[in-house]
Amino acid sequence: MLKNGYLAAIAAMAFLTAGCGGGGGGLDGTQTASLSVGVTDAPVDDAEAVVVTFTAIELLDGDDQVRQSFVFDEPVSVDLLEQQGDRQFFLIQDRQVPVGVYEQIRLIVDGPTSANCNAVQSNPDHPNYITVDGVDYPLIVPSGAQTGLKIQGPITLAAGGSAAYTVDFDLRKSIAERGVTGCYNLRPVLRVVDNAAVGTLVGEVDPALLADASCTSDPVSGVGAAVYVFSGAGQTPDDFDGSDPESLTTALLQPEPGVGVPQSFTYEVGFLLEGDYTVALSCQAGDDAPAPVDDDIEFILPADVLVVAGEATQVDF
Repeated sequence: MLKNGYLAAIAAMAFLTAGCGGGGGGLDGTQTASLSVGVTDAPVDDAEAVVVTFTAIELLDGDDQVRQSFVFDEPVSVDLLEQQGDRQFFLIQDRQVPVGVYEQIRLIVDGPTSANCNAVQSNPDHPNYITVDGVDYPLIVPSGAQTGLKIQGPITLAAGGSAAYTVDFDLRKSIAERGVTGCYNLRPVLRVVDNAAVGTLVGEVDPALLADASCTSDPVSGVGAAVYVFSGAGQTPDDFDGSDPESLTTALLQPEPGVGVPQSFTYEVGFLLEGDYTVALSCQAGDDAPAPVDDDIEFILPADVLVVAGEATQVDF
């Protein structure tokens, strides 16, 4: 399997070539704008790395026609677990693109067209993998190399302007183990946001909340607990079961050093569009399987919060 040392080398080689009427800085008379696209992640429990390798980005119009394509000179491998909170990895940065409204972004993923687990396992250099307990397992992205990972826009670019957008992978909803085959599926739950319109949610969590007998999380490391974020105020928090309200994103807890046990935990949720949200803590988040499974997990101290663009809003538990 690919190793993290290889990731840094590949990421450093992320020079791009543009096709499909590439930007060209308007040399053909077309008005252009500057575009950057990055990726970030809502994390997943029990994994040390989730590596996805990208080969291109495509921008499509309302008729599903590719209007702009950026093909990377070399595949770009990104460990999504390193892109949590307000961190992101830019796949393209300050590229000139014809102005207009693009209705969809597609991220083209490297890897074999076959979704057969045995075929994938026979390839020691499979470009997408998840690391669990120190072991790398193939991560299969169905149709990732053909139709790509599709994210609905719109992406709006004005003449002479500059825009940066972030694609958020919610890995807690996206990864499922394929039975006992030794492979995992990645069916990403994705959203895209305009970086100029987003804020950050941060806060502290009292370790005593994880010490209750009903909790299944680790009270020392915080593993198995998470903060859930729901769109709109006054929501009744619910698990990942495919029914409303479905959480927009989640954040894991990070322990702050203490004597024997953490003095507190912290969390951070980045790239939230300005607006009203409901946030809640669950110390049973490790038991929350992706939809359509309905897990009867409990939530603690739900609260309403207004996120303001360009600001960090604090909610403590």
